[in-house]
Amino acid sequence: MTTSLMAMAGYIGWVLLLYFVVIAYRGFMVMSAQRKADAWTRGRELQDSQSVKRIGDALSNSLETVPLFIGVILLAHVSDQSAITDGLAPIYVGARVVQSVSHIISIHHLMIFLVRFPAFLVQVGLLAWWSLALTGLI
Repeated sequence: MTTSLMAMAGYIGWVLLLYFVVIAYRGFMVMSAQRKADAWTRGRELQDSQSVKRIGDALSNSLETVPLFIGVILLAHVSDQSAITDGLAPIYVGARVVQSVSHIISIHHLMIFLVRFPAFLVQVGLLAWWSLALTGLI
């Protein structure tokens, strides 16, 4: 398995971890009769704590870019160009984890400006770089 495919598996693992945290929390709230099972229906005002909301937001953020990351990694793999993504794929996943963790622990503007946004830029930059490299444009 290439480094890129391992990184893809790591990204999927990270998203699953965030899912499990949300599922465990919601399951606990329903099983302990603190919430009804439909309490998280879209359009309803959530009554969760800010930290729980931030975990859900971190999950949503992770899901927004997962198709792009997986698409680029699979494109590299099927076109036999994994060497283009192998070196930086773990950095991409690390930036995703840093962005998620910083999202969960703080909404302070300095955290957003100095940690979350740069981590996001690393991801977008790598996706753009890889896309151009895989198509032979650079």
